[in-house]
Amino acid sequence: MLQVPVAVILGLCIMLSGCAAMKAGPSKGAGFVPMEQLAKREDLPFQKVWVKDDVDLKRYKSICITPVNTAHLLKSDWWQQNFRRGQMQEDVATMAQYMQQEFQTAFRNDPYSHFQVVDAPQKGCLVLDLALTELVPSNVALTALEYAPYGGGTAVRLLERATGAESTVAFEARMKDGDTGATMAMFADRQAKKIRIIDIKGFTWYGHGKDIIKEWADQFVKLSNKRPGEVIEGSAAFTLSPW
Repeated sequence: MLQVPVAVILGLCIMLSGCAAMKAGPSKGAGFVPMEQLAKREDLPFQKVWVKDDVDLKRYKSICITPVNTAHLLKSDWWQQNFRRGQMQEDVATMAQYMQQEFQTAFRNDPYSHFQVVDAPQKGCLVLDLALTELVPSNVALTALEYAPYGGGTAVRLLERATGAESTVAFEARMKDGDTGATMAMFADRQAKKIRIIDIKGFTWYGHGKDIIKEWADQFVKLSNKRPGEVIEGSAAFTLSPW
């Protein structure tokens, strides 16, 4: 019989019992979309959603994912005080480009091939405007302390949460009709890094952030293929994968 180490079992118990508490709180909004118009929908994976009545996303044959807006993030105060403040402007530009490319790749790789990804809006096109509104890198020094001998992993993880050093990412988005410019749907979500027994990604500044963005891209593809009554699950708070 396969013997599972006690430490792993204890780690799983802690993860499962604490995952609800470790979920990131929703963003208060940065101003890219009117948050007061958005609300939670149990069938969609994002924290805040607004969808126009009777909208049919399947009638669009192509999608244009515009360059990711970072203006609201760069105007915020918190990132200027971040421990990577000297590199944050470059970091933000790199992650915004990554986000646009990841969304384009996700739609191109959609097995249902519902949308053709285009570089500019055209007739019958759905336009997806994304804004990166929060981007907190991993604190590599704290991660190293977490896995150091006698480093006190649980205490370090609590310190991350208490001091705001935990990696988080937030976005706001609008889906628009490419012909009329009318808003068809709006979304907002904020996610923290996933809990891992062994956190290899914590040794990189934005490994967690890239994971979150990739998951969002996949969720948007699922949204475009959503059947009536189907529920698209939200992001899990933990994962067994160390990378």
